[in-house]
Amino acid sequence: MKLSTLKYFVDVAEQGNFTKAAQKLYISQPTLSRRIQELEAEIGVELFIRHRHALELSSAGEQFLVEVNDILKRVNQLTHMFDKQETPDESRQLVKIGYLANFNLSKMYELIEEFKASHPYVQFSLKPDTPMNLSDGLSNGAYDLVFNLSTYFNGSKDIEKVPFINNHLQIALPANHKFSHMKKLNFAELKEETVILLERKQSPVIVDYVISECTKHGFNLKANSYVQNLDEGLSMTSVGEGLAFLYSGMNDGTLAEKYHIKIVDLENDSTDQDIAAALDKPNENELVQELFSFIKSYFN
Repeated sequence: MKLSTLKYFVDVAEQGNFTKAAQKLYISQPTLSRRIQELEAEIGVELFIRHRHALELSSAGEQFLVEVNDILKRVNQLTHMFDKQETPDESRQLVKIGYLANFNLSKMYELIEEFKASHPYVQFSLKPDTPMNLSDGLSNGAYDLVFNLSTYFNGSKDIEKVPFINNHLQIALPANHKFSHMKKLNFAELKEETVILLERKQSPVIVDYVISECTKHGFNLKANSYVQNLDEGLSMTSVGEGLAFLYSGMNDGTLAEKYHIKIVDLENDSTDQDIAAALDKPNENELVQELFSFIKSYFN
């Protein structure tokens, strides 16, 4: 087992993505992926659960990360054993962060990197999850901090939240669709359209909201397909299988060109769809509290 591979494992765990970790480490993505696979084969467990666009630590991976951090700390202490300056006495801590899959959360990564610059002994476990799981996970301790749809925390006195990303509903159209020249659409104009929806368990808020708005405008939604993720929905839209709903926070500006589609804003959208960073108030972890205060200060 190589020390460099252990360091690679930590970086992949922090980034939640092989490509981002490879860029940070200045090595190729295939090389990094192979080294992690070799490590998993060596210890006989899967350290990561691999999704199409992201990674999450398995339960074994979370245990392994704590031990690896301890090993790397000890190695660092040995390296500086005879330095005149004292080695920092700060203990390794793991902060568990949950976030919405498919959303463009580059700002989240930037803030974590900035925070870590002044807290070098802190490690982060980043996991994509559904809105409901993020909300429940914050309450039951599965997550220390989450980035989730603000509406999931309405009415909860134990949750402190801060607005993080402005977010509203959009609709994806085939490039040659009759509405492709429009800058905005309203739900009434979708009466004769066939749509593609995310599976309700993936995002019950968006599904329920869309169905409710269509009913409000006097028609029942014609859903052609239910998909597991945004990539699947936009791919189907690009070949004319229906119109797909998405949030503006998922749109990094490249989706229209990537899938050869047109993305249009929807009018009369709810004002409660923004992304918030949220913390469980009873959480007494001083480091987590400090991180949340750091995020709040950035937006105040």
